[in-house]
Amino acid sequence: MKKASLLLFCLFPLFLITCKQSPTRDQLFQNIPNPKTLNESYVSNPDKVLTEETVSELNGKLSPLDQSGLAHIDVVFVKSIGDLVPKEIAHELFNTWKIGSKETNNGLLILIVEDQKRIEFETGYGLEGILPDVTCYKIQQEHMIPYARENDYNNAVKHGVDAVIAHLKGGTDQTFATSAPNATMPAADSATAIVHDSAAVADSAVAPNVIDLPSENYNPEAIQGLASAEKNRSYPVVNWLSLIIIAIYFAFVVATGRSVTKITLSRVLVILLLFIIPVGLTAYFNLKYPGLWYNLWWLLALYLFLLVCIHLYFFLLKGYLSNTLKNKTRHEQYLGWRNAFSPLQWMTRFFPYPLLKSLWKNHEARLEELRYTGIDCEHCHTPMVLLDEDKDNKSLSIGQAKEEEISSVDYDVWVCKTCDQQLILNYPDLKSKATECPKCHFITVAFSRNKTISRATTLSEGLGRTYYICANCRHEEYKEYVIPQISTPSSSSSSSSSSSSSSSSSSSSSSSSSSGGSSGGGGAGSSW
Repeated sequence: MKKASLLLFCLFPLFLITCKQSPTRDQLFQNIPNPKTLNESYVSNPDKVLTEETVSELNGKLSPLDQSGLAHIDVVFVKSIGDLVPKEIAHELFNTWKIGSKETNNGLLILIVEDQKRIEFETGYGLEGILPDVTCYKIQQEHMIPYARENDYNNAVKHGVDAVIAHLKGGTDQTFATSAPNATMPAADSATAIVHDSAAVADSAVAPNVIDLPSENYNPEAIQGLASAEKNRSYPVVNWLSLIIIAIYFAFVVATGRSVTKITLSRVLVILLLFIIPVGLTAYFNLKYPGLWYNLWWLLALYLFLLVCIHLYFFLLKGYLSNTLKNKTRHEQYLGWRNAFSPLQWMTRFFPYPLLKSLWKNHEARLEELRYTGIDCEHCHTPMVLLDEDKDNKSLSIGQAKEEEISSVDYDVWVCKTCDQQLILNYPDLKSKATECPKCHFITVAFSRNKTISRATTLSEGLGRTYYICANCRHEEYKEYVIPQISTPSSSSSSSSSSSSSSSSSSSSSSSSSSGGSSGGGGAGSSW
């Protein structure tokens, strides 16, 4: 059992690590500094691809934009991220750095990866309406890609940031009227233009200076392609929430396995199958059918998979017990059925489905029949009579009566009226915490009291005892426990904490407004 538990303990973290991160990803995150740690900078330029003049110019534009509360924009330019997916890295960086205000989620991350020739915009929830994915894509195509193709990364970033700022401030007409020179628009761009033109036409009465694009840009196939790209937006297969869901599900499976039967090597394999199959299927569905609420796939798939497994287990357990208990006495059959199914009772509440409830009602009816159907006397073969609770105590020993008194065991007493033979059957209460007394051997040992032997101080631990006493023979035993040492905060740490707090508050007035933003995967990506 210990080996099995150790195997589970080792395999589960290993699975999570392989799903979530690799050493390459960890190293990458360490090598990309958070702009907030760079003297309130808004540009992370670890490979020095951008010039210092460009970084300074960007910071000069992004700082007042941030302080105004309109948006917080961080720019990251790296030469390589290995084989990792830029969209996933942008999403993780955004949520790790918590770009944007917690209240308004007004963050935007612009990630450029040189060797993959890829630009990614990751928007916070609050900017998705103001800066939709179509707009992000158009800005990339018209203001960044033409410069990036010429390896002019400084102008690509500067023009992209300028276009975003102009759009956020309401200058949509200027944003798309000042495209990069000699920009060649791909077919998908025409679809993007159409979306903006439709908005421009609606506002033409109040904004006559909006520039209409030529009709030759209208491309129905491009519109459909862009809509499909939006529908299949790239989302991470797992994130912290889905990892928590997986961990809870795994603990659920292990707990179920422990309650149903003792864990053996075969039980470990069953538990691993219950874990690996649904998690693998869910990861597949997340890749094939991504969506904004992709974490619902985890909840739904794991729940339905476990529901099917529980129903299957009920049928298999029923067949197994029917075969193994068929030659046993009715009393032995009752205990076998009850002990096997008792840990599963809570599942009828967690999975409130008619079939499962019907199976459970049939199980309860079977127990009722096994326990209370008439019994024939072994000596004279005449039907015996079951005594009621008030009368059966006279037939019990003192120890048995004590067991009934503390509800650790319930006894049925059957009496033959012809030959006066008695049959006493015991039914231990599975919910009772009483244990067997080593002296009289009745299940009558229960908790009595806690007693402090030595109190804990700030210098040493204390010692206590939990006493258990037998309700039948008064045998007493105890278990010792350690009382934790009392801890008191030192004056030096208190003053240090106070100093640190005041320092933090004094610097907050000039700090960035970025503190708690989150992204659901909004934005767009382009390649050059």
